Amino acid sequence: MVRAAVAADVADQVADAITATLDKNGCPRATWDSHLLCGALAAVAQAMKTAEDLTRTAVIDGVTVALVTYGVPSLAAGLAGRAAADALMKAPLVRHYEDVLRAVQGLALATCPNYQSHPEVERYCLRPAESAVLSSAMQEDLASSLRHS
Repeated sequence: MVRAAVAADVADQVADAITATLDKNGCPRATWDSHLLCGALAAVAQAMKTAEDLTRTAVIDGVTVALVTYGVPSLAAGLAGRAAADALMKAPLVRHYEDVLRAVQGLALATCPNYQSHPEVERYCLRPAESAVLSSAMQEDLASSLRHS
């Protein structure tokens, strides 16, 4: 529960940083489009996921190349690279990063007046959240109900 609270606090700090900077630079909240904050938070979530994916790929590729350079067969080197990436992604620091990502996604959803008309929030916040929580059958039912609403 502490990790979730810390992650939510970090997500709030990101939103506050966006809000405060806009206010200080002549863009008060009263002038914002209704999707401005959730759009910015969706962009943060997208960037965080991209960074996570790039890190995983870089670890796999880097370890594989390093091992092949030292004479390890390619198959074994590739497997070792994937094992290193898997171990890294299970590390507490990365787990906290993923908690923050989920908190940013949740905050974007909470601040969005209508995510059905906001494709970035739906793509980068709702879909990842539902796939992390819902079974595939439940996801199909939800998608069907959203299409018919």
